[in-house]
Amino acid sequence: MTQTPPFPCRALAVLLPLCLATHALADDAVQLAPVEVSASTPTQDDTLQREDLLKSQAHDLNDVFVSDPEISVGGGGNPISQKMYIRGMEESLLNLSIDGAQVNSKIYHHQTALILDPLLIKQVEVEKGTAAASAGPGALGGAIRYETVSAGDLLRPGQQFGGTLTGSVFSNEGWRSAGSAYGRFGDKVDALVSGTLMDTRDYQNGNGETVANSATEQRNYLAKIGVQLTDTQRLAASFQRSTDEGVRTARANMVGFPHPVLPNDPIPQSLERDTATLKYSGRQLGFVDGVDATLYRTEVDSDRTDKKGRNWGETLTTSGADLMLKNAIGDHLLKYGLNWREEKSAARNIANPYKLTGSGREDMRVFGGFVEGEAHFGSVTLTGGLRFDDYSYTDNHDQKFDSDGVSPSAGIRWQALESLELRAGYAQALRGVGLKEAFMLDIAQWKNNADIKAEEAHNSEIGFRFGQGGFSLEGNAYRQIVENFITTFSCPASRGGCRGNAGKAVIDGYELAARYRWGNLSAGLSVAESRPELEGRKFSDGDLGLGTSTGRSWVTRLDYALPEYGVQMGWLGRFVESLDYIPVGSTTSRSKAGYGVQNIYISWLPLKNDTLRINLAVNNLFDQQYYDQATYAWNGWQGKTLGYPEPGRDVRLEASWKF
Repeated sequence: MTQTPPFPCRALAVLLPLCLATHALADDAVQLAPVEVSASTPTQDDTLQREDLLKSQAHDLNDVFVSDPEISVGGGGNPISQKMYIRGMEESLLNLSIDGAQVNSKIYHHQTALILDPLLIKQVEVEKGTAAASAGPGALGGAIRYETVSAGDLLRPGQQFGGTLTGSVFSNEGWRSAGSAYGRFGDKVDALVSGTLMDTRDYQNGNGETVANSATEQRNYLAKIGVQLTDTQRLAASFQRSTDEGVRTARANMVGFPHPVLPNDPIPQSLERDTATLKYSGRQLGFVDGVDATLYRTEVDSDRTDKKGRNWGETLTTSGADLMLKNAIGDHLLKYGLNWREEKSAARNIANPYKLTGSGREDMRVFGGFVEGEAHFGSVTLTGGLRFDDYSYTDNHDQKFDSDGVSPSAGIRWQALESLELRAGYAQALRGVGLKEAFMLDIAQWKNNADIKAEEAHNSEIGFRFGQGGFSLEGNAYRQIVENFITTFSCPASRGGCRGNAGKAVIDGYELAARYRWGNLSAGLSVAESRPELEGRKFSDGDLGLGTSTGRSWVTRLDYALPEYGVQMGWLGRFVESLDYIPVGSTTSRSKAGYGVQNIYISWLPLKNDTLRINLAVNNLFDQQYYDQATYAWNGWQGKTLGYPEPGRDVRLEASWKF
């Protein structure tokens, strides 16, 4: 894999003059609280915190999002085959970022493009539905923002240097180890280096059967350095690498796909992602209350070697810059900024059996700007946003496509009572014609139709929040529309296929969540249901790049703390109702089986502080045999289940020493 310098000189050239220019203003400024503007959409967004991920010993995306009924993760127990869905929409319709660096386009539809050990995560912000103007270009289905830990998150008050060592074993089936070192150098500089290793063998399903070709080796590394330029200005750089290797079927999310021309043999495969970011943040700079600027570069490399010895794969490189300015105007808030992103994809060692593949390379560029505000009038808050994006795309057949448009959003929140808030909103988003998945640049013609149109999303939503004492109840209902969905399909005049607009997708749904806290006990119950349809039919597992259909999902949880013993314990249950749908290759209805899975954890601090932590977790406590409904499972043409089952019971024991 071609390595890119993690801290590009051109990034420093852009940001450092900005820091120096504002130095004089910042020295005399009074430091105030950061200015934040709420999103224009009234969704039930979610923020997942590091502490919860540590207690449950999260290993993969499924572990990270198991507590949110609006999010499904299918693909089985191998992280490389897992895909995430929000309200039935696939992750490829979302804006995904790590420390502000975008990871959006697809490498290969049978695997994920995002691997990251949850041990490195500080928090995950989930923005559901068509995202606010500030979420960046192309956020049709929402946004997920991963933030990794920094030295300041791990150092104790007054501590200059520290570290952590973590080791864990799990019965189904493998081990993980991790180490971090971090510190402050004087009053201005802090730094962190961290690494995790995870090796698993083929896991067992709930029936006790070994799932072949599900073993994996993962390596995750993180390095960060931050410089406090003044009391109100900070410059930070980070570099994060994740790798995954293993022998798995050519279609990593399918256990069987017998085909005389397109076999699904187990072959060595790897996925590697490098992400570098450079960030500047300033507060109370005189001319503006807040500045956030980010430069980033992400490179994803997929590699495969078949049984005939052919080595091939794909690369996807994303470079970008984001600038956000914030101002307080009396009681009102305003933020505005610019976004630039460039993506390049390429297939290596092209087979090109039909001499139709083209150059094997594509590139896309988008430049956009936005303004978003929040105005307070007594008990009523109005929010609104507007963004403009301009896309340019050149495909592997040297066809050029230009797309541009305006995306408005507006919302209202009314504090009807001290304990009751009502909200409603509407948002649009545009995603211009862009890269195919990189795999489709390799072996066959997948040619863009000349009249292909940009995708547009519309989201209408109403909701409420009630809270009194230790009890809260929150709910919302929505209708999401994606017009001109772009996908591939068979073309009579082509030996491969065409890429064009498939029509309109409509998703109706709701979510309701209740929580109660009484002393050291907290309880929660949430339910979510989405009904996604494409041109009047339910999403099927074959709607790759769009989404899938799942039954109504329930999540229940109890957490209890015994602070005098340094103990926290909890139980989480996820229950999914059965769903009737028409599978790929079928004309008759079939049912996706419902299931209920329960996890428990105990976290113990035996020294009554964070020096030593011992965690015990049991996932799938009752050894349930099931397929996640978001998994590509039954195939009508072959009359069999192709997807991977979920792991059976997994007992995880972990010890962590912080010094």
